[in-house]
Amino acid sequence: MSNQNDQSVVADALRALVEDHDAAVLVVDDDGVVRYANQRAADLVGDAEGGGAKDGDADTDIAGRPVDALLGPAPGTDADDVVSLVHDRSADPVALVTTAATGERTRLDGSTITCPGGVALTLRTSPSATGGPSIGERVDGTGGGADTYVPDAGWQRVLETARAGIAILDEDGRYRYVNPAHADVYGYDSPEDLVGRNWRSLYDEAEVERLETEAMVALERDGGWSGTPTGRRRDGEPFPQALTLSQLPGGGLVCVVRDRTEQVESRATLEALHEATRDLLAADSREAVAEVAVEAAARALDLPLSSVHLHDEERDALDPVAWSDAVAETFDSVPTFTAGDGSAAWAAFQSGEPRRFDDPDEADRLYSQGTPVGGELILPLGDHGVLLTGYVQGDGFAQEGVRLARTLAASVTTALDGVTAAEALRERHEQLERFSAMLSHDLRDPLNTAMATTTLARQTAEGETVEYLDTLDELHTRMESLIADVLALSRDPAELERTPTDLGPLVREAWETARTATGATDATLTVDGSGTVDADTTHLRRLMENLLGNATRHGGEGVSIHVGLADDGFYVADDGPGIAPDRREQVFERGHSDSGTGLGLDIVQQVAQTHGWSVSVGESAAGGARFDIETDAHVR
Repeated sequence: MSNQNDQSVVADALRALVEDHDAAVLVVDDDGVVRYANQRAADLVGDAEGGGAKDGDADTDIAGRPVDALLGPAPGTDADDVVSLVHDRSADPVALVTTAATGERTRLDGSTITCPGGVALTLRTSPSATGGPSIGERVDGTGGGADTYVPDAGWQRVLETARAGIAILDEDGRYRYVNPAHADVYGYDSPEDLVGRNWRSLYDEAEVERLETEAMVALERDGGWSGTPTGRRRDGEPFPQALTLSQLPGGGLVCVVRDRTEQVESRATLEALHEATRDLLAADSREAVAEVAVEAAARALDLPLSSVHLHDEERDALDPVAWSDAVAETFDSVPTFTAGDGSAAWAAFQSGEPRRFDDPDEADRLYSQGTPVGGELILPLGDHGVLLTGYVQGDGFAQEGVRLARTLAASVTTALDGVTAAEALRERHEQLERFSAMLSHDLRDPLNTAMATTTLARQTAEGETVEYLDTLDELHTRMESLIADVLALSRDPAELERTPTDLGPLVREAWETARTATGATDATLTVDGSGTVDADTTHLRRLMENLLGNATRHGGEGVSIHVGLADDGFYVADDGPGIAPDRREQVFERGHSDSGTGLGLDIVQQVAQTHGWSVSVGESAAGGARFDIETDAHVR
C-alpha cells in the first residue's frame, strides 16, 4: 500500500499516539484488509494462523492480512462474517473470536469508529475471559448524528494523554471532540468550552479566508493539508501554530495543532544574535564592541540590564565602557571593579568562570544587592573584561537563556581579540612609517651628499685615488639599494592601489634601473609578449627591479634575461649558472645573498604575497634560473 493511501487510512498523528498504548488497535479498510496494527493488537491476534509479530514489528506482520484470517464473529452473533460485523455495526459493541495456532479460541470485545478509508477497531479480552472491565463502551455525542465523530472510550484515553492538540470536527466545521491539549493551546480551561463551536471563531477574518481557500481546497483534492497559520487565543492574543488537517469520510476532519511560539521566538533570537555577531566583527574599537554587546544582550536576549567592563592593565581595574539605558536608570552610578574590592565581577574575571545569581539579595559581593534586579549573570570576556547582564523581574535565568548569553559572550571575546590584534598591527605600521620617514630623510640626505662629494672628488683625482672613488661609488649604490629595499618592506599592504598595469613598459623601466645599479652593461633583456596585470604599480616595479637585478648580479657578464607571460601569470628567466635545487627555498630568506643587500628576493616574495600571488623558482630552458609569479588572474 502506498504512503499516500496509508495516510488516508490513519492520520500520522493518531498513528503515533497509539503505537505504545495498551489498547489493541486495528485499522481495517473497506476491503476487509488490515492496514495498521499496534503492538498490543499483534500480541492479541497475531498468532492466529500464520504467526505473530516478530521483534516488535507489528505493522509488518499484521498489516496487509485479511481481517477474517485473524478474527471471526463470536458464537451467538447474527453476522455471517467478521467484515460485515466490523463495518455494518460500528454504532454498537461487537463480539469477536480469535483463534491461536494451538486451536485455542479467545473471545474479544470490540468497538469501532469511522476513520478515513475504513474503520478503527479497538479490542480487548472480554470480561468473561479476563474478569477485567470492558473498553468498548461508546461515548455519546451531542446528538443529531454527531456520534459518528466522537471517539470511543479507548481512543479518548489515548488522545487525552497526547501533548499535541487533537480535535475532531464534523462536516459543518464544528468541534465534536477536543482533547485537553487542544483546548490549552487556544487558552481555554476545558475541552467543553470548544465542543459545539465552529473552528472559524479561533482565527481572524483574513486567516479564515486563507484557510478556506487554501486548506479546504487541498483537503478535498488530497485528503490532507499542513501549514503554519496564526490562531487566536481566548484572550485575543495571536500565536503562530503548526496545523495538520486530515479528511474523514462524510466531510469531517481530524485536526492536530501545536503552538510554535517558542520555536518562532527562538528563531528570532538566533537571527538577532547572528546579526549582532556580524556587527561585533565589524567593530573597529573596544568601545564599539562593548556598545554592540550591550545592545545585543538587551535586544536579542531580553536582558535589559547589561554593561561591559574592560580591563585597564596600567590600573589593574575593570572600567565600565558601555551600559544600557536601563542600567543608568536603575543604578546611581556604574562601578569600576578592582582586585581589592572583593567583588563577584572581579572573581569571575580572574577565574574565567561565569557566575550566576537568580536572587542577588541572597548573594555576597554583588553590586546589585538592595536594588530591583531580579537576577544577574557575570560572563568573563577572556583577558579583556566581563559582561554583566540581568533583568528587573522574572522567575530566574532559563537554561537556554544562560546558554545563549554565553554564546554572546564568546562572540564578544572573539571580536575583542580581533580588535586588539588590529590595534597592535596598526601600531606596528605606524612604527614602520616613522622608520620609513627616518630612512628617507636621515639616511638619504647624507648619502646624497656623499655621492655628490665623490663626483666632485673624481674631477681632480688621479692614480689610485680614482680606484678608491670607484669603490666608494659601489658602496654608495649598495647603500641606496638597501634603503630602497627597507622602504619597500616597511610599506603597509593595506596601502595597495591596484590598477591595470601594462607589463611591457614597466619591465623596461625596471630594467634600466636594475642594469644601472648593478653595472651590467653587457646584459640583454627580451620581453616576450605584452599584457596587463592588476597590481600596485610601485610594488610591481620594485618586484621586477629586484628580479632583474638578481639576474644581472648573479648571471655573469653578458647574461640574457627573458620576461614572458604564462597561463597563470608571468616569469623572469636567465641563462646564467642557475640555482641549485637544495638552495631554491633558501633564496627567499631574508639576509640570504652572495652579494647585494640580502633583501631583494625576500621583497619579491613579500610583494607577491601582499597581492595574493605566489612566487616559485626553478630552472630555465637555458639552464639558468627561472622565477614564476602566479597571479590571482590571467595576465591579459
